Amino acid sequence: MGYGRTNYRRGYGSRPVAAGRVQRVNARSGNCRSCGEEVPAGAGQLWREASGAWSVVHAEASQGGWLMNPQPFRGGCPESTDKRNAELHAAGFFGQGASAPVSEREHIAATAKRYAATAPEQPARRQRYATTNTGARMYERCTHIDYPCCGCG
Repeated sequence: MGYGRTNYRRGYGSRPVAAGRVQRVNARSGNCRSCGEEVPAGAGQLWREASGAWSVVHAEASQGGWLMNPQPFRGGCPESTDKRNAELHAAGFFGQGASAPVSEREHIAATAKRYAATAPEQPARRQRYATTNTGARMYERCTHIDYPCCGCG
């Protein structure tokens, strides 16, 4: 009765993953899963896929200053945000004589620059490897002589 595997982790690997936006800043740059444009590190958010993989998306679109001084939208994919802000500016939503809002790409670049100035150093990524049928490690680029994994040595 006391031998063998215990069942305290039963079903651990089969839990469903909640897909959607995760309120965490992306630490590495990547292409947005919505529009395909590159999102620099610190200027977007993470997105969890249903398969468990991670993607990057632009930050959520938001607008501040509704009570006193309307502000342009910030966040979201750059083309759609710039288009929405241009339409609101043309309609006079930001007030008479207001200058055109800063483009979303410039805002993303400024956000990424601020993040890069304050972000901690990223540790070097561990080299990935696979194992052969004998248990030897086989690295991505076979430049080693230590292991006779593929006949390179």
